[in-house]
Amino acid sequence: MPDKRAFRRFSLENNIFLKFENDPAKIIDCKLLDISFGGASIFLKENINLDTMLQCIAQFDYPVSVERNLIGKCRVVSVKKHRLYAQDGFRIGVEFVEVDKDILIETITRIEAIVLDQIRKKRQIS
Repeated sequence: MPDKRAFRRFSLENNIFLKFENDPAKIIDCKLLDISFGGASIFLKENINLDTMLQCIAQFDYPVSVERNLIGKCRVVSVKKHRLYAQDGFRIGVEFVEVDKDILIETITRIEAIVLDQIRKKRQIS
C-alpha cells in the first residue's frame, strides 16, 4: 500500500525537547525518530493526548548541525504504544503548525544528503 504522506520522511534519531503550551514549565526530553517538512515522529516515555499543542526544540548534532536550533509549534496528531531499545513508551506523530521554514529546509536538506551518501556507500560495497 503506497504511503499517503504529503512529504517524504527521513529517519534520524536525535534528542528533542517538548514544552507543553498549557504548562510551559513542563519540558520533557524525548527522542526524534524521523522528520519531514510537515511534521515529525517522536518517542517519549509518557502518554500525550491527541491535539495537545507543544513547542518542539531540536538541536542537531554533526553532521546535520545547523546554525540555529529548530524550534516550532506543533500539534499531536497520533499516539501509539511503542518500544525503543527495550524501553516502553509512546511514538507520537506531530504536525508542524509554526516553524522556521528556512531552518527546517536546511535541516532536511542536510539529512537527505547524509542518507543519499549512505546509499551510495552501500552500493559501492555491494
